[in-house]
Amino acid sequence: MDLRHRAQPARRFPPLLLWAVLLSGLSPCCREAARPAGLRIVRDGLGREVRLPAAPRRIVSLAPSVTESFLALGSQDRLVGVCDFCRLPPGAGSIARVGGMLNPSLETIRALRPDLLVGTTSGNDPSLARQAGSLGLPLYTIHAPDVEGVLRSINDLARLIDQEPRGRALVGGLRSRLEVVRATVALRRPARVLSIVWGDPLVVPGRSSFLTDALARAGGDSITADAPAAYPAFDVESAIARSPDVILTSPQNGPLLDRLKREPAWSRVPAVLSGRLMVVSEAIEQPGPKVVSGIEEVARALHPDAFATQVPPASRRAPGRERRAVRS
Repeated sequence: MDLRHRAQPARRFPPLLLWAVLLSGLSPCCREAARPAGLRIVRDGLGREVRLPAAPRRIVSLAPSVTESFLALGSQDRLVGVCDFCRLPPGAGSIARVGGMLNPSLETIRALRPDLLVGTTSGNDPSLARQAGSLGLPLYTIHAPDVEGVLRSINDLARLIDQEPRGRALVGGLRSRLEVVRATVALRRPARVLSIVWGDPLVVPGRSSFLTDALARAGGDSITADAPAAYPAFDVESAIARSPDVILTSPQNGPLLDRLKREPAWSRVPAVLSGRLMVVSEAIEQPGPKVVSGIEEVARALHPDAFATQVPPASRRAPGRERRAVRS
């Protein structure tokens, strides 16, 4: 999930919390409904009709995972604006910054004369579609509730920009890497994992979360997967009682793990007893191409013996794209 907006003023829960229940039944799509001369009408991940040019050339990305997808598709030249939390390769100074994921400047965006805006349900404010519509801005929203949804969304974006062969090649490579992980961990007992998305209060992935699916693909069994919400605030005592074998979190929550080691209430938890409290990159939470790198990383952390004879994957870098240790 796209959580880089946490650097915005005040500690806030991920915007995914705003979407998770309402959108749990939706799946992304990019289906052409009509084709007037020079215009397409497609349906986005919210089922909304979006009118856009047959070949959009001026695109604004409103989420890091969207930007990463366009970079991986080799379409940096079409980006005229990105959100403040997007990472761009060197030499991309001509691409404007349009504000945060929750509060982009629609006036700045309108001044860029975009053919297409692309946002996500995992990072942008739910009211953005209405705001963009009131200004006549064509917003296409991606909804990727699981890893398969991410792969579909990449193909959909490729279709939007008339790069379907490149999209198929990219997704094919990502699927191949996922299959290697699946085959490697298939005979291993899934590790019982407590994944900490947020430290105070304790926020974890629930039944319908993107992260629960990604952890399962990495050979992890999330101990909070039965929680009905996608990203619920979870009772600390319940987390302790479920005796996780491994506790995972991202770099921003690293100090929390140090605190857990010292707290008596956690002292008998298997993960603490064995020292399996791990900080991993935020890639596994990102609903974009980088999630596959995150799944590979976490699979190696959970099942190091299964990967002992394999050469660690080299830094995978899409054309013109920086490798990062933090998230979408």
